[in-house]
Formats: sequence, structure tokens, C-alpha cells
Amino acid sequence: MNWDTPDAAEQAFYNAFMQQDLDAMMAVWADDCPVFCIHPGGILLCGLEEVERSWQQIFRAEVPFRFDLVHHGRQKFGGQFSLHQLSETLYLRDRGVGVIQVSNGYCATPAGWRMVLHHASPQPDTDAEPDERVVH
Repeated sequence: MNWDTPDAAEQAFYNAFMQQDLDAMMAVWADDCPVFCIHPGGILLCGLEEVERSWQQIFRAEVPFRFDLVHHGRQKFGGQFSLHQLSETLYLRDRGVGVIQVSNGYCATPAGWRMVLHHASPQPDTDAEPDERVVH
């Protein structure tokens, strides 16, 4: 596939995610530059092989899930890189289970826009006292 915008690549990413289609998922990821992925509560995965293994494990569960997505911002850098910030409300078997904060990064390649970063983290407890929150 040749996605002509970062938004098209992002739509393909979430379609592959909800369909649990590993081939479609890996088609979205860049194969000609470094890629990085952090799943909620997970470690930093570097490189296409580690990223692919992680999606294999996620899809192996075969639990139907879907997302409601809210975009908070999109920023293009020099026409070659695009960073998207969004919230995913995750539903497992049509039951809401939580909100995930996400940063997705896309790079323009000769084959079109491809994902190079997916960083997902559970939404922090907003009721916690400020000194109990992790702030960087």
C-alpha cells in the first residue's frame, strides 16, 4: 500500500489493529528506517522484528476490540515527519475498559507515509494529588 498522507496511514493502522490483521499491520510500519513501539505498561521495542513479535502476541488473544479515537493534535515537521497525539477509548467485547493516551509518528518514505512510532500509555489518574502523578 502507498498511503499518501499520515492520516491515511493512521486509518490503516487502526483498521489493521481492530481486524487483528498482522500483515496489514506490518504493511503500515516503515521497513527502511528505525521504528519504535511502547505498548501500555510495556518496554521500548526497537526495530521491525520486535514490533512484529509484539503485534503477533496481541493478536494471538483473538479478543474482539475496537476504539473510539479523539485526536488532540497533529504536527508536521518539514513535510517529512508527522506526530499525532490522541486518546483511544478501548472496548473489549463491546465493554469500555479504559482510555489510552497515544503518540503516533509517521515518516514520508518513497513508498508513502509509514508509521515509525506508536507509544501508548494508560491515562493517568486525574484524581491523584499532583505530587503523586508522574511528571516529566
